[in-house]
Amino acid sequence: MNQPTRRRVIASLVLLDALGISLALVLAYWLRIASGLLPERAFEEFAVYLKVGLLIIPLWLIIFALNHLYDLRRVLGGIDEYVQIAKSNLFAVVAIIMLGYWVRIATLSRGWLVLAFFFALSFVGMFRFLFRRYIYRLRRRGQMRTRTLIVGANEQGKAIARQFHGARSAGVEIVGFIDDFLAPGTPVALDDQPARGESLRVLGGPDRLHQVAQSLDVHEVVVVTNAVAWETFQELMAELNVNEGRAPYEIKLSPGFYEILTTGVQVTHDANVPLLLVNRQRITGVDKLLKGALDYSLALLNLIVAAPLMALIAAAMRINARGPVVDRHQVLACGGGTFTTWKFHTGLGDTPRPGFAHPLALDDYSSGGALVTAEQVTRLQHFLYNTGLDKMPQLVNILRGQMSWVGPRTVSVGQVEAHSSWLPNLLTVKPGITGPWAVVDEHNLDEEMRLTMYYIRNWTIWLDLQILGQTAQRIFRRERDKARLPER
Repeated sequence: MNQPTRRRVIASLVLLDALGISLALVLAYWLRIASGLLPERAFEEFAVYLKVGLLIIPLWLIIFALNHLYDLRRVLGGIDEYVQIAKSNLFAVVAIIMLGYWVRIATLSRGWLVLAFFFALSFVGMFRFLFRRYIYRLRRRGQMRTRTLIVGANEQGKAIARQFHGARSAGVEIVGFIDDFLAPGTPVALDDQPARGESLRVLGGPDRLHQVAQSLDVHEVVVVTNAVAWETFQELMAELNVNEGRAPYEIKLSPGFYEILTTGVQVTHDANVPLLLVNRQRITGVDKLLKGALDYSLALLNLIVAAPLMALIAAAMRINARGPVVDRHQVLACGGGTFTTWKFHTGLGDTPRPGFAHPLALDDYSSGGALVTAEQVTRLQHFLYNTGLDKMPQLVNILRGQMSWVGPRTVSVGQVEAHSSWLPNLLTVKPGITGPWAVVDEHNLDEEMRLTMYYIRNWTIWLDLQILGQTAQRIFRRERDKARLPER
């Protein structure tokens, strides 16, 4: 987006935050002091709190700014914004307490400050969430988009363009490529099948970057460093310095292969040479302990509660249904290798999930020829499949450390080739019983993998809890579309 639009967005965020903080302060005063619902004490008059509020709202907003909540490169996407909101609200309350202790303007109620913190967290978070939805809607309509030029039309450059193009709510509009080795006008297909995919063109060489960017009103330039010669890269950086202050665009570097990794890296020094050590797993250290604690505790609790139900289901299926009670499948494990996972047999394993047209976007994996006709599927099997309860035996896989509650969809041995481009990242975490693919209705395998890659790169324990909550809502509200039965 251009500078005037950026300023309007920032001003809107400031106004919404000020409104949220103001509502929080007023509601906290009413609940703690004016309502009489809580034990009464000797408090300052409302006029005193009003004056204090007018003083601390600017302080609150300054703390928000110091925590980058008005940096459009860090907000309006992802969950880090909400984490920063929580931190900033906490810092603001602590700053107010310290300021009140030093200045002694008035004796403020500690209960008022505590309530103000929680109300500010709620109101600011809600307003930001709604504003983000509004921005996403505008972006999907083609407005408020960041016009982006990619320097480097190799496979990595095309992969970056595909990811930007698939995430329409991110608001990135790829206008074309600059390339060292392809002639101007050369089409660059973003799909393996150019007839079906989006096609952009090479707009010139790196020596014409500044002219092309200005003529096309480019807001951002992404340089794929391993797609240009070292001399070209030096020239680009030199041109950036020459045009500093005149270039209306930002330059971002895609540092080699780092951004296609979902695992973290550690900086090491061998013989005084700085190197990046690639972790084999995405979730390590304290994060691994937190995720493991969540997985094992929930799996053990659910297995204890569900064991009698699983026994009844198995008995009912043995009596009323054809075929085996449980299907066994060999799937890929975190870090490589395979393991066996189980599901109650429903005969619907090859039925595409609702909304999917891609032939490889199946529920999890092929059922190995164990499909049944519509008359052979019992109501119990239908119910198990539609609610996801057919995956209950996979609780054992969680307790064995092979799976997680939340993670990528399991990939069977027979689907290795179809998922080959994503496997290096998929195998950095344990597969999950549920995941972003289970709570967001996407329409093809590429979109599902984009969601999964986002989950892996941006994993937090809070994201796991959010997905678990959304999955529970879908089960209890029975929102999952009914499976389409195979024809006879």
